[in-house]
Parts: sequence; structure tokens; C-alpha cells
Amino acid sequence: MTVAACGGSGDKSKNLVSADAGIDALVAAAKKEGKVTIYSAQGLDALNNLAAAFKKEYPGIDVDVVRGVDGDLGTKVETEFQTGKGIADLYVSASLPWVQSEAKAGKFLAPTGPELTGKGAYDVKKYVHDGNYFETNSAVLTFGWNTKLYPKGLTDYPDLLDPALAGGKIGVVQPTAASLVDFYLWLEETYGADFVTKLAAQKPRIYPSSLPMGEALASGEIAAGSFVAPIALDPAKAKGAPIAYKMPPSGAWGARYYGMVLTTAPHPNAAQLLANFMVTEKGQELITPAAGSVLPNVPGTLITNDKVRVQAIVALLN
Repeated sequence: MTVAACGGSGDKSKNLVSADAGIDALVAAAKKEGKVTIYSAQGLDALNNLAAAFKKEYPGIDVDVVRGVDGDLGTKVETEFQTGKGIADLYVSASLPWVQSEAKAGKFLAPTGPELTGKGAYDVKKYVHDGNYFETNSAVLTFGWNTKLYPKGLTDYPDLLDPALAGGKIGVVQPTAASLVDFYLWLEETYGADFVTKLAAQKPRIYPSSLPMGEALASGEIAAGSFVAPIALDPAKAKGAPIAYKMPPSGAWGARYYGMVLTTAPHPNAAQLLANFMVTEKGQELITPAAGSVLPNVPGTLITNDKVRVQAIVALLN
């Protein structure tokens, strides 16, 4: 079994299977470790589904899922770097500035799985970045409508300016964070400098985030929403809620997720195997329901990652 030394904080010269050793050697090393812990800001249901499929694909490797917001998880990871006592093996975050800073400090191991090293459908040149972090998928925000209150539906954001939707029938998000301000900047860049002013003239209802807006849309409190998360709407739609959504023809606004195998990982080979599984077609189908995928034409996904606006700060959906 070919091994490579791992640089970085907390390194104990672990036996990390090299990319040249092949998938069989990686699987054998991962099974010997027997466990992998992932910290992630991705959706909990999607993470649990991914973990279950991974354990079925690679029996003998347990998966511990720790889901949280980037701020909390990033602090945990930093503490593990500082103490050299790693708990997390794989971390997935949407906070790009944090990721880039830690990448420059050499805190991430180079990917070794076949998908992440150019031996599969994953576009390594596009999605694996300097510093050993890689794109896994993206959260997507879009517009939606109540099919009973607005049966003709929406095709793009300018349709929200329909006079029939004036007077509290549209939901908009309150720009309380830099990421949410960026959403409005994106609207102006995409639909014209006066678009947000025109939207405000519709006298919309203001919501703190996408989830309460989606709930208001499903209940009939509003007829249309300008900032809804398909991944949150789909469960209500499946239960019969009269809601629908579409992707903007010109691309979507959202947050990309970035994965990294940590230098402090106690189970680095299992982490490499899970990272590789996440970007396979099967993994993408599980981790990206109603969201953005790093692979084209994945069942259940809405758009490819390259059509999602790059965010400097994650847009929190809760």
C-alpha cells in the first residue's frame, strides 16, 4: 500500500493512501480505520441519507454526522487545529473566506480519491482549488408562488412586478446580513439598477429568512416569494401544499459548499473515501436534492454549480 506523509497542524505522519494507489487500496485503508466524522453546514436529511448510502456501499465504516452552522463548526475545527486533537475528518463549509484562509495555512490534505483526482466525471480543473479544497454542491434560492392564489405562475424575477401582486402579496427577505445584501445586488446586476426599487413599490411583506417565507407561501399568507429554498419547499409540496417554484433562466443566487479533508483527521483515508463518494453521481443525487450539483444531469437537482453565484459569505437559510 502506497503511503504519503501529511503536512500541517496536528500531523502524526498518518498512513494516507496516495492517489496512485487506486480505489481498492483506499477502501481497504478506510475500512481498517472503521469510522469517519463529517462536520457540515449542508442539510441534515441529505447528510443522513448520504451517510446511510455510504455505509451500505462500504460496510464496516461508521459515519458520524455533525450538522451545524459555519460559525460554530469553523470554531470547532480551529480548536482542533490548535490543540492537534482532531475529531472531524471531513468538513464542508460555505464560508469561502474562512476556507481560503485555512487553505493558505496548509490545513487541508490533498484529495486522493479517483473522482477528485481526475479519474471520473467530476471536473477537477473547475472544482478543485489551490489549497486542497473542493466544491461539493450548492444551496439555491429562487422565486416561488402559491398555485391557488397566483395560478398563472412566474417565469422569472421580473414577473414579481405584476400589479396583481401589489399590496402585501409578495414576500421579500430582510437584508440583515452581508450575504442578503448581496442577493439584492445580484437582482440589480441581473435585472437592472432600478429593479429593487420597483419591487419595493409593490409593498411586499418582509421576512427574516427563506424558511418563514416558504411557510407563508404554503399557507396562503402571500401569493409569491422572492427568496425561497426549493429544498425546504419540496417536502411541503409533497404533502399537498399548493406551491411551485422555478429556476431563473440566467442562473441562480445561492451559496456554494466546499469540502476539505483536515490535516488533523483521525481517519484520513475514510475521509478521502467519503469525500470521493460525495461527488459521484450517486452521492450528488443524495446530497443535492432541489439544489445545485457539481455534475450535470443528476436526477433531482436543479442546476449545475457553475451557474450559482459565488458567495463570499454563506446565506443562512434558518
